[in-house]
Amino acid sequence: VYNPLRTNLVLDAAERGIASEGGLFMLVAQAVAASELFTGEVYNKSVTDRVFRDISAEKENIVLIGMPGAGKSTVGQIIAERLGRRLIDTDEQIVKSAGMAIPEIFDRYGEERFRELESKVIAEVSSANTGSVISTGGGAVLLSENVRSLRRSGRLFYLDRPLLLLRPTDDRPLARDFDALRRRYEERHSIYSSVCDAVIDNSGTLDSAADAVIDSLRMMTDI
Repeated sequence: VYNPLRTNLVLDAAERGIASEGGLFMLVAQAVAASELFTGEVYNKSVTDRVFRDISAEKENIVLIGMPGAGKSTVGQIIAERLGRRLIDTDEQIVKSAGMAIPEIFDRYGEERFRELESKVIAEVSSANTGSVISTGGGAVLLSENVRSLRRSGRLFYLDRPLLLLRPTDDRPLARDFDALRRRYEERHSIYSSVCDAVIDNSGTLDSAADAVIDSLRMMTDI
């Protein structure tokens, strides 16, 4: 199986520290072998590795996680423009689905209902897209089911912006003032760090953070 890149079986094995691999490499190897049979040409093993690496990098979703105000949407837009990919903002998708702004969802129905909508959107976005840039809400990875959905065809990058550089805003119900931001950071920093594939220092420019994400993805998909 190569769609998604990582099935539940592969994810289960990874969580237990067991070596595992999806079906994409086998698919590429079969294609190279078939080409050799049809053309009579013998390819160096590096051809299989290179084609797999290129396809894998192209199909991986780049998933940005981190605190509210960490720059996920802006960095995501920069990455999407540089790589020619689609940017998907899960918060924007939630607003479209609910037909109301996020603060209104919180005020009317509470955080629990918002998290239900968020999980539904994340599952849909993750299953329907490959090769995209996905910007998530600050609490998206608090639920393990969301992490698993995002991992099926994506690599998770934690944009770690220092607390003193974060700014509260009224459109973030759980981070409307600095004290609330501080509490969220203290609660979530270790979670972001534990579920991500790479921590990206976002204390500098947003362009440099985008560069770091792209470089990190290339290292992950290089074999």
